Amino acid sequence: MTAPLATRLRRTRGMQKVGLLRLTTLDQADFSAWHAVREQVAIYSGWATLVWMLHSLGWMPMTCSAGMLVGIFSMVTGLLVSFRATSSYERWYEGRRTWQAVQATTRNLIRTLVFALPPPSNSPYDAQRAAAVKELCSLVCAYPFALMYRLRDQPGIDHAELRALLPDTLLEAYRATPLQARSRPSVASQTGSFTVESSKAPEEDRAIEALNAPPSTERFFPRALPSGEPTNLPLSLIRAMQAYLSMWHEVKLPSRDSPSETTSVLDGVTFAAANNALNQLTDSLTALERIRDTPIPLILQIHLQLLLLVYVGAVPLQLVRTIGIWCIPATAVSAAVFFGIDRAAEELSDPFGTEPNDLPIGRFCADLHREYLEMIGEGGGSSGNSWEPSRPTTLSASTAVQAQKS
Repeated sequence: MTAPLATRLRRTRGMQKVGLLRLTTLDQADFSAWHAVREQVAIYSGWATLVWMLHSLGWMPMTCSAGMLVGIFSMVTGLLVSFRATSSYERWYEGRRTWQAVQATTRNLIRTLVFALPPPSNSPYDAQRAAAVKELCSLVCAYPFALMYRLRDQPGIDHAELRALLPDTLLEAYRATPLQARSRPSVASQTGSFTVESSKAPEEDRAIEALNAPPSTERFFPRALPSGEPTNLPLSLIRAMQAYLSMWHEVKLPSRDSPSETTSVLDGVTFAAANNALNQLTDSLTALERIRDTPIPLILQIHLQLLLLVYVGAVPLQLVRTIGIWCIPATAVSAAVFFGIDRAAEELSDPFGTEPNDLPIGRFCADLHREYLEMIGEGGGSSGNSWEPSRPTTLSASTAVQAQKS
C-alpha cells in the first residue's frame, strides 16, 4: 500500500531537517514552534488583510507614517527577544550541566562504596554485608529517579523504578505514615489555594505562582504525600544514605584491607569522600529546583508581549503602500519568527519535562541503573566489570634479603 504524500515527505531526509515543515498529527511530537504560534500567525494575517483592504479603499492614507513604529521599535524588540532566547537557553544548558554533576557523583559514590565495603572472601559477614551494600547502592541509584519525578511534578513511590530500587524496610516506613499526616501540598495565595505543575504549566503561570503572596500557615508544618512519603523524596533518600554511611562508619567489622574486628567498616577517608558526594547531590537538587522554580520575571514577559503586539502589528502598516497585498504573507512570516522565538524560549526555560526538546533525563537515569547493576555484578554485562588485578605476594624482610643476595 502506497504511503500518503505527507508521510513520504516526512520520511525524506531533507524534510526531516526542516523543523517548520515537519508534518505530524501530534502537537506534542513536533520539535518546531510552528504549532504553538499558529493562532498568532492567523490573527496577524487577518489584521494585515484588513489593513490592505482599508488601504485599497483609500481609508488609511497615513499608513506609511504609522509604519515608522517598526523602525523605532526594531532595536528594542531585537534586544529583548535576544535576551529572552539567551536566558532560556542558559537555563536549559545549566540544567544539562547539573544533571552531568548528578551522573558523575552517582557513579563515583557507587564505585567507592562497592570497593570500600565488601568483606574479604569466606568471611562470616559476607551475606549480611553484601545485602547492606546492595541496599545502600540501590538508594544511590534510586536518587536520580526520585529527582526526575520531583522535577516533573510526579510525586509518589508507586513508580516502577522506585519500587524496584528502594529497600523494603524504607518502603514500609513510608507506608506506615499516619493517615492524618498525609495531604496534597498546595501553593497558597491571597485568593486561595491552587497547585501549579511546573513541568506542564506555561511560564506565565509559574511566574504568577512565584508572586510574593503571603503563604498559608500550612506551608510551615511538615506533611506527607497521600502515598506516605515526604514531599521532597530526593532529600529523604539523601538522609537515608547518610544514615547508612554513619552506621558503617561506627560498626566495627573486618573489611577488605582491615582484617581486625576493631576497625570501622568505612574508614575515615572513605566516609569523608562519601559525605562529600552527598553534599554534591544536595547541591544538585537545590540547583535543579532553582532552574525549575525561577521563570523569567513576569514584568519582562508582559512587556515583551506588548512590544511584540505593537511591532508585528505595525508591519503591514509600513509595507502595504510598497508591496500591496504581499504585506499579508510578510506579516505572517514576521509573526511566525518573533512569536516562534518567544515560544521556543518558553519551552527551553523548563528543560525537565517530557516534551521533545526537553533534556532526556529518563535516558540518563536508565543508563545509571544499568551501570549500577554492572557495578554490583548483576544483570549480566561484560565480565570485565568484575575483574580485579592479582595481588602481589608480600615477602618478609628475611626472604627479601635472601632474594637480593641470590
